[in-house]
Amino acid sequence: MKQIMTKARTRRRSVLAGVGASGLAAAAAVFGSGSPAHAANWACCTLVFVPPNVSYSSCIAAKHYVWQCTFGTVGPVYRYNCCEKKNAAGKIIGSATKYTCIANCG
Repeated sequence: MKQIMTKARTRRRSVLAGVGASGLAAAAAVFGSGSPAHAANWACCTLVFVPPNVSYSSCIAAKHYVWQCTFGTVGPVYRYNCCEKKNAAGKIIGSATKYTCIANCG
């Protein structure tokens, strides 16, 4: 069944599309454009330092940021613990990973 759009619906869509574009432009003006991230992938961890340059135990013993991800779909599947070590000022000074096989470890 064919649906006929009314002028009001068409006009509303145009207004919303314009607001979306304007909002994007306003956000870019207010926040500026970001610089590209200086990170690379190590398995599924996107780390600042690749390859990792500190041990995982050293990383979590200091000020740090950690997250987990899963790597692999065919064959073994690994759960990675990813860590970014920070100095007192909050600057990332090291990266580390630790992984465990969680499926098809054979």
